[in-house]
Amino acid sequence: MEEGLNVFSIKDLENFSGIKAHTIRIWEKRYKILEPDRTDSNIRTYSETELKKILNVAYLNRNGLKISKIAKLDEDELTQQVMTVSSKHDDLDQDFQPGKILMSAIRFNEILFKETLAPYINYQGIEEAYCRYLHPLLEKARILWQTGSLSRAQEQFVRNTIKQIIIIEDDRIKPVAGKSVPAVAMINTSDNLTDNNFLFYKYALRKRGFDVIFTGGILPSSEVVEIYKIKTFEYLVVNSSAFDFGEKKIAYFNSIGKSLMIKKTIFTDSPEEYSHKSYDKLVLTKDPADFLRILDSLVKV
Repeated sequence: MEEGLNVFSIKDLENFSGIKAHTIRIWEKRYKILEPDRTDSNIRTYSETELKKILNVAYLNRNGLKISKIAKLDEDELTQQVMTVSSKHDDLDQDFQPGKILMSAIRFNEILFKETLAPYINYQGIEEAYCRYLHPLLEKARILWQTGSLSRAQEQFVRNTIKQIIIIEDDRIKPVAGKSVPAVAMINTSDNLTDNNFLFYKYALRKRGFDVIFTGGILPSSEVVEIYKIKTFEYLVVNSSAFDFGEKKIAYFNSIGKSLMIKKTIFTDSPEEYSHKSYDKLVLTKDPADFLRILDSLVKV
């Protein structure tokens, strides 16, 4: 996609990056990280280039680099640092090299890309393959888009192809007729890039016999109660990205869980700083492997 065609608000940057708008404003003023344009009514607007930059800054900041040090990096140094951090785990599995596999997606060859992924899925099974290979591949594609190594179209192509794979696997699940199974509602409260993870969680739940209520769209938190009025459920899975994740959100869903007598509420893809905390009948998971671990512990109960 050609740069400059998209215009983003500061709220868009907050939603995508997980950095609060207030913090972005402070970083602009103190460190000159971004230089937004302004409308006639003095509202900040940002280009796609600036969106990518704040994503890179947020990524490095979440990985332990102080904002004061990040601000001193020029564009090339920022890109190189992001690539270095994102590649630190690439060599842990010698049989899986995300950068090399993504080469098959660069020319939008869907058949070749699926054929490249097929051995991992066939040998490991979709769940282990997603945790060990597909999820890291999605993360790598996102980073490569942020750093300008992949176009937006190429990154979306990777996400859409992997989404198709998950949907096909999900369609293969055959429910057991006449068997009473626990119901679980899934609600996505954030418009972010973890939608494939949420689809994967739906598959994992159905695979384990849960009756899943999945709307497939972005919903406000209040819709949980509306869903419950129509169809009761015992478990709740919430996708909430870093930008709107906090103690208030946790307290809100903890309160809903108690009022509806939900057995367990699971937050997915939660920020690292929250994932180690424990709450009453509410658990936080940081990635797909963590979600499967918690899910299997529920099934055993």
